[in-house]
Amino acid sequence: MNKVTLLSTLAVVGFFSVPALAGTPLSGEQIKQLVSGNTVDIQSKGIDYKTYYAPDGATTTRNESNGKIYKAKHWRVSDSGDICSQSPGKEESCGQVVDNGDGTYNRLDNGSPRGVWKKIYPGNTIAE
Repeated sequence: MNKVTLLSTLAVVGFFSVPALAGTPLSGEQIKQLVSGNTVDIQSKGIDYKTYYAPDGATTTRNESNGKIYKAKHWRVSDSGDICSQSPGKEESCGQVVDNGDGTYNRLDNGSPRGVWKKIYPGNTIAE
């Protein structure tokens, strides 16, 4: 293989590899398996949170900077496979969860980043 052919092949392989670097959206079932009954360490808009996703659909969130705890009525996975949640006093928000391939996940809202799920802990790790 000559130098030009090798470089062309590498360029084509590199071009088609780029989408994989962006991450793979999780299915609704994968999201349920990942978060149901677990606590997610989240960073959103420069603030760290921990959210427990109870199997019954309730959530408990602790703002790590001020220690405030918020309880919400529900989280769910939509028919289209998006995770949906509702913070107190706000409308429900739904979006994809994308696997970054390094143990972290991007939570999208209408295709735009909403936050990063930095780590998943088994069970409820939020002390009330």
